[in-house]
Amino acid sequence: MDHSILIVGSSAFHMMVQQKVHPLTSAVVSYAEDCVQAGLSMQAKQPDLMVVQADDLDTAVSTLQLKERNRFRWIYALALSSRAHGAEPKAEVPAWPEKASTLLAAGADVCLQLQETEATPVPHELRLLEAQLRVGINAVTRYRELLQTNDLLSTIALVDPLTELSNRRALDWDLPRQIQRSRDRNRPLSLMIFDLDFFKNINDSYGHLVGDVSLKLLSARLRHNLRSNDTLFRYGGEEFVVILSDTQAEEAGEIGQRLCQIIGSQAFTINDDLELSLTVSVGVAVLNDDDDAKGLTLLERADQRLRHAKQSGRNRVVTV
Repeated sequence: MDHSILIVGSSAFHMMVQQKVHPLTSAVVSYAEDCVQAGLSMQAKQPDLMVVQADDLDTAVSTLQLKERNRFRWIYALALSSRAHGAEPKAEVPAWPEKASTLLAAGADVCLQLQETEATPVPHELRLLEAQLRVGINAVTRYRELLQTNDLLSTIALVDPLTELSNRRALDWDLPRQIQRSRDRNRPLSLMIFDLDFFKNINDSYGHLVGDVSLKLLSARLRHNLRSNDTLFRYGGEEFVVILSDTQAEEAGEIGQRLCQIIGSQAFTINDDLELSLTVSVGVAVLNDDDDAKGLTLLERADQRLRHAKQSGRNRVVTV
């Protein structure tokens, strides 16, 4: 996996660091001479690693603080300074421990001071620099793997394991977003709640495994017969929710009727020895101006109409 490295400092500093980076990784390397250029470069493409020339303490601190200001704390930052062989620090220049402490507080993950002989860092210090670059690359690799793991866990947390549909948690996240989008665009939004009729009888008569297969087959039939811009969720138990974007009440009712017919007109093959005729009851509601932003009142109206559909005979759609 390629990484990106931002080197901030003089042209000689760029060349020295580039020579050490190249053998370690096929990283995409970018350069900046100062804090301003570094900020622009970070905004254009967030680097994984940042190597900052720390000879000028104020400039280095300002550059490292870009991590905090731009919410890039995860960027691995190496602050690198140099000293002439045998040279003593000037009185007005902070000693290296004090300087390193300031750099670490500003956002550096590690600080190195290289001794130079005839403008060339000595070999053992170059090996130390190489080792720290490897540490940075490994840290970024672990961070990326963690992000991928978190993405996977987030996906798992939003998916119903039985039907592989988005679950109630996903609905709680997506419905407010779709409501806001509907209102921003001044477009209608409808919502349907489906309930599998007599589901308890299926479990009691054939067992919960057959009940699970029934739910899986029902969810697949719903999914395959919805429009591409409709969003299907398993709401809980035998209930499903569909968000219908850009859909008025009349059209939503027609969609509900069509789905009822598709579900009830053909039996579901549970296994080689069992077919079940299933039906659903549906409650439909349309987003109103006075509905709350989370969609709780919208869901409540759809649920009330679902209960009306079940009380009035099941296998039907109620829109008002």
